Amino acid sequence: MVAFALNNPAVQSYIVYSAILAIKLLSLAPMTGVTRVIRGVFANPEDAKSVKGGKVKYDDPVVERIRRAHLNDLENIPAFWVLGALYVTTGPVAAWATLLFRVYTLGRILHTIVYAVVPLPQPARAIAFTVPMFVSFYMGLQVVLYYITAFSYLLYSAILALKVLAVAFLTGKARANKNVYANPEDARARKGVVKYDDPDVERVRRAHLNDLENIPVFWVLGALYLTTAPSAWLATMLFRLFTAGRILHTLVYAVKPMPPPSRAIGFIIPYFISVFMGVQVVLYYISAL
Repeated sequence: MVAFALNNPAVQSYIVYSAILAIKLLSLAPMTGVTRVIRGVFANPEDAKSVKGGKVKYDDPVVERIRRAHLNDLENIPAFWVLGALYVTTGPVAAWATLLFRVYTLGRILHTIVYAVVPLPQPARAIAFTVPMFVSFYMGLQVVLYYITAFSYLLYSAILALKVLAVAFLTGKARANKNVYANPEDARARKGVVKYDDPDVERVRRAHLNDLENIPVFWVLGALYLTTAPSAWLATMLFRLFTAGRILHTLVYAVKPMPPPSRAIGFIIPYFISVFMGVQVVLYYISAL
């Protein structure tokens, strides 16, 4: 393992591109807000009352397009932050790591431009999505191979990041199987239909959202938990159970739906592991309040 040293050119590159991606991610919130004001459509009654002629509307096509671009960022960029940081600890060549970070960042910026700013027909958005996705998968696989014998927080964090990214492909597969899409240009390209409530697609999207609600919290709490000097055996067991539980949750939710309590088990065990680690961190640092 290579130390995460600030004088390492690969680390410096990771830091600057991570910051650019964070700023890019934040920029989509005001873009959504400005678009709502311009079009006079809002999600909350109090907001609609504050603008003359405003109304509550949940399906404005322009607003929803930007929100989908925003969600796509949330599904991908946090995984890059984790995988990029872990990848740097494997000691990659600085020039190669910088190229990967640069290509990823440019791809994600281009994705937002051709999705939400100046919508272009496919395959523009597909290219801008796929290239950064392969960069993330490459870094994730490198991390897994490097730490495969360690069964550590780093290994399980990489596995979970790859799992989060993989669910995007499940969503795409479900859309292709049913020939239903969220964007008109996708439907036209594949002679499909625009539909937002297909039950199979929405099931996969709910599983994906559940990952986004839980796995980033594990990344934070797991790292903080390690600073409390836990038993290596216990920590490894917790990380292993959390990862297995989240994989099981996706399998019985989106891949092979199974009746209760299968999904509840896949959710509750990882959930309580996160809560346990969080409580341990709070108790350890309670005097710092």
